[in-house]
Amino acid sequence: MSRKPGNISRFFTNLKNSFFVAKQTSKYIGSDHFGNEYYEVIGDSSRNIRGQRYIKEKAGLSTHDIPDVPVEWSAWLRGRRKNPPTEEEIKRNYGKMMQKKLRAEQLEKKFSQVSEENESDKSLITETIISNDPKTPFPKYEDLEDTPGQKYNKEGTEIK
Repeated sequence: MSRKPGNISRFFTNLKNSFFVAKQTSKYIGSDHFGNEYYEVIGDSSRNIRGQRYIKEKAGLSTHDIPDVPVEWSAWLRGRRKNPPTEEEIKRNYGKMMQKKLRAEQLEKKFSQVSEENESDKSLITETIISNDPKTPFPKYEDLEDTPGQKYNKEGTEIK
């Protein structure tokens, strides 16, 4: 039966690994229409190194500017999707986005026309409705107080 490595052996292994840092190479994945470039560092499970995904912003941005990142690339960077987006997918989603914007503008124009027509009918909108039913008072019960502590004075004795 083989023995597990001891603490001293583990110490020297960790010391050796700390001196010889594993070099990770970045792999170019793609770019977007904003000029951002996306890279991935492949992880190595034998050395307990996790993979990373990162972005190199286009040149000319200051450190305070936030880069514009398309939704598809953002999902890939955050690990919500396994594979990077394709050009066809980005173009298809961009077309859908522009189509939704166009429809929203058309609906806004249509709604503004309808609201202009209804401005003369405001008397119908602000008309109050009067009910024939009388208002019923809130029920009162003998064993419940209206105000907490109403039955007691400052000394804590019950008021009769």
